[in-house]
Amino acid sequence: MCHRTVASLALAGLPHRLYPERSSAGGVGADITYLRNYLSPLAVDRGVSAHGHGAFAIEVIPKGTVVAAFGGEIHRRYSFELCCEQRRSRSIQIDDDRYILGPPTRDPGDSINHSCEPNCGAGNAVQIVTMRDIKVGEELTFDYAMTDGSDYDEFTCACASPSCRGRVSGNDWRLLSIHRRFQGYISPYLVRRERASRRAQTLKKSDVEHMMSLYDQDSREALSYSLRIVLGRPFAHWNSLVGALPIPGSQRELLYRCDQQACDLLLTELNELRGVQIVDSLTFINDTDRS
Repeated sequence: MCHRTVASLALAGLPHRLYPERSSAGGVGADITYLRNYLSPLAVDRGVSAHGHGAFAIEVIPKGTVVAAFGGEIHRRYSFELCCEQRRSRSIQIDDDRYILGPPTRDPGDSINHSCEPNCGAGNAVQIVTMRDIKVGEELTFDYAMTDGSDYDEFTCACASPSCRGRVSGNDWRLLSIHRRFQGYISPYLVRRERASRRAQTLKKSDVEHMMSLYDQDSREALSYSLRIVLGRPFAHWNSLVGALPIPGSQRELLYRCDQQACDLLLTELNELRGVQIVDSLTFINDTDRS
């Protein structure tokens, strides 16, 4: 089965007559209006043994053509994890803590598979575009590391390309080879994350002292001060900083609300470890020798 739901005509700027459409699925979600998934009329959805479905060009598709666009409900990780697994598998990550959950049932838009040697890439957070001219009969694919920055959709890769990684992981965005090979075709939030990682650094003694002295007066500002340093985001606000933390969704939700116990735990970690684990989670993996 394909691991993507492709859509949002509204966000992609595609013809409005193609959406919305009421769900015909019963149970939860029935009679709710969803944006339709979009697959270019230059391609068609076909069954394939390895993935269940795939998108194939039926005409020559020029480089730079939008072939698909993602759409659905926008969730943070915590609420996203409460949704059914089938819908999560047809979703896409669009920011550090934002996911587009696809419609209840799949359609032709949910047919662009992963490949470690793709011919398409991310045009922006919701669009998939061709990286080169596509011949008639070619399957449209993109590397999920171009859009995924977390572990919500990990699986054994079946692309069988010469450079196949074997397993698609939520950490693949950290591979230097991905950013060098697909420059210009990476989701904007991952580009921002990559730039931030260059500025990220552990806390100095003076940073910790400033954080501790400010905490009783303004815990949120004290933590924000330190998080801007360890996440490499000097101008980010509280919600953006919390969204970028490599922590479980439930813990992140508590921090969004400035839960005192959650804030105290984060303070302890920053005081004792000085953000080492956070910085390590942003460090890029140099795999260029084998790419």
